[in-house]
Amino acid sequence: MTLKNTALKRLTQAGAIAAIAALTLSACSGRGGGSDAGNVTNDAASDVEQVLTEDDCMDYQASPGITDDEIKLGSTFPGSGPLASIGEANSGMMAYFDYLNETEGGIDGRKVTLVPRDDQYDATKAVANVDELLQKEGVFAIAGVQSSVGATSVWDDLLDQCIPLLMSTVSGSPLDERLAHPNTIDGLIPYAAEAYALGQYAADEWKSKKVAVIAQSGIFGESFLRGIDTIAEEKGMDIVASETYQVTDPTVTAQVTNLKASDADTLIVVAAGTKCPQIFDAVEAAGWDPHIATTFTCSNTTLMGLASPSAVDGVVSDTWLQLREEGDAESDAYFAAVKKFDPNLNAGSENVATGWAQGEVIAEILKQAPALTRLDVINSALNLKDVEIPMAADGVLLNTSADDTTAMETVQMTTFDSDSMSWSFNDDENSLVDLNGVLEKTDK
Repeated sequence: MTLKNTALKRLTQAGAIAAIAALTLSACSGRGGGSDAGNVTNDAASDVEQVLTEDDCMDYQASPGITDDEIKLGSTFPGSGPLASIGEANSGMMAYFDYLNETEGGIDGRKVTLVPRDDQYDATKAVANVDELLQKEGVFAIAGVQSSVGATSVWDDLLDQCIPLLMSTVSGSPLDERLAHPNTIDGLIPYAAEAYALGQYAADEWKSKKVAVIAQSGIFGESFLRGIDTIAEEKGMDIVASETYQVTDPTVTAQVTNLKASDADTLIVVAAGTKCPQIFDAVEAAGWDPHIATTFTCSNTTLMGLASPSAVDGVVSDTWLQLREEGDAESDAYFAAVKKFDPNLNAGSENVATGWAQGEVIAEILKQAPALTRLDVINSALNLKDVEIPMAADGVLLNTSADDTTAMETVQMTTFDSDSMSWSFNDDENSLVDLNGVLEKTDK
């Protein structure tokens, strides 16, 4: 049995359609996963609104991957290649589940197992990985797909079968596409909303008037520019120059040279992986000294440490997470767990902490589901009400509904200090940004 893979259409933009046309996700996703789950009722579950019902599903299987002692999830992420730093989020999520299993026995006596697959940020491999996770591993749900093109290449087929896609990167997708996929909960602040936050901060705090943007090509950069354009129009800022780059470009020197010539007072960097330090160093090498704001995807301290200290000192970014400091209960638990379960992992990485926080959100969704069925978990994910997870920054509450599948819509602005190699929260009046409703603006 096979599903129609309508998601393949999206991959034409990435030039990958011909390579994966033969790949489909199987409707027989329960095979090998222990689909005879017995009693799947949750002891501490709350009532949730039934947004999706079995009538909405094709070849529905309620609880593959659920046994009396296990909840099996699957993930696909860039564990290698130029964007491998993004894959640290998967390691952080695995460390959290190990911690949850050890300290709480998992969820209602079932330990959470995360089966990982490396896709090298390649949508073709992401589709194949999800296919394998469902067919061969028999996972209950997909979690932590750490690329927009990967997640949106599988979300149509997963929706058809009512398979949850939790804390995965659909951050580049506009609001209407998100609402059309209620099985999918974003694991990040939407890119357009994040862009709006950075632009708002630049206008209100730096009084920026002339803004330049350098962005990774594709969904990531395009969605970010939607948010920048929206806030620029609202605040009377001019986007005086915009350059894109390919992940495989050897340098970004030409793009930075062009941007410098625009005489912009502010540069917004929309990048990920090793391109982040390349851009920061190229700006410094060009003798250019604009205000710099960058996406969360560059804020990983591992990446910041690859740049010249003087090139990144004072760079501003945003986060929905708390800052990890010894003496704080959540931080101490986090550092100890990472050291114990993955000692080679950089616990100071923002990506690792993000994965840990995403794991906390997934655990909350599973706990509040009336039963460990795919439909109940999807409906639970759409019924988060003022949820506060330990790793979230103060003031960040998680809320979802059928009309708003974006869980995190508040960010705290941060500034990088190259001496301490760490981020600190900004303490000005513009540092906490509420992004509720922003996606509606950027979709117009």
